[in-house]
Amino acid sequence: MTEQYLRNMSVEIEGGKTFTYRGDENGGQGLRMTFEITMKDISTPNVARIGIFNLTDATTNPAFYVGKRVKVSAGYVTGQSYVLFDGEIIQSRNLRADVTDKVLAILATDKGDARNYAVVNKTLSAGHTYNDRVMACYEPMKALGVGLGYIDTEALTKTKFPRGAALFGNAKDWLRQTCAATRTSWSIQQGKLQVLANDKALPGGEIVLNSRTGLVGMPVQTIQGIEGVCLLNGNMLPGCVVRIDQKSIQQAEYDPSVTGDPNNKLLDQFGISRDGRYKVFYVGHVGDSRGEPFFTNFICVKLEALSSSYALSSRGIGMPPT
Repeated sequence: MTEQYLRNMSVEIEGGKTFTYRGDENGGQGLRMTFEITMKDISTPNVARIGIFNLTDATTNPAFYVGKRVKVSAGYVTGQSYVLFDGEIIQSRNLRADVTDKVLAILATDKGDARNYAVVNKTLSAGHTYNDRVMACYEPMKALGVGLGYIDTEALTKTKFPRGAALFGNAKDWLRQTCAATRTSWSIQQGKLQVLANDKALPGGEIVLNSRTGLVGMPVQTIQGIEGVCLLNGNMLPGCVVRIDQKSIQQAEYDPSVTGDPNNKLLDQFGISRDGRYKVFYVGHVGDSRGEPFFTNFICVKLEALSSSYALSSRGIGMPPT
């Protein structure tokens, strides 16, 4: 097991300075930085809120930062460091945390321009598949800096169209139609386009969470799924699989009233897994180089449920079953 001890953080801004913190230097009294990053299994861009404290006035001119690329990395001096966010700054502000401390507050999104403004204009011949439509939508996104992540070609190649198709308009609209027809979800994760079947998880190994690997407290069962907290873990992404022992989860109480029956059924459908494997739909990283927070919050649903929960879908996370 990798040790999770002594924090390591950096904020790298395109064309500018890289701000760093290492817990093993200066007795841990280095530059204070904070971050709050939200990642979801939906097309809406991931968001990062970054704070850098007590910089010189010449360094904190907001005009220096808007439109620039920003990369947030964090981890442990004794272990691995992760790239948690890689996106573009849409706003920067000079604020006061209190009477003595000032903070450069940065708001950034993960390829928001590509998601909002990419336009597809392509004709596909007869015999094309939904995968061809996804690749056609990816071309204008690639021109705006989006990389290619995991694409579930198995789910996208089941249907062959007997006629050609003319694709024109916002790429996000065509991707939305394609995913609705193929029971998949599309999103941009760490700058890469991802299309994943609702009833599948990302390939690769599962993340085992227990008290020895960083699980904090006991995850709680809700109608959304299983909600939990662990020490900062950059391997956790929307769509990945985590394994949690059933004994480590606080089971929810049924609603004994007549009107509680629908929610009770949701608890059974999306709640505790028999084999301990869950698909993650929401990830939230929060950190403070000089404070207590250095955690990853997550919401997951048992893998055999084959979709996100209705409660998550109502919040725009994942796709409801069809």
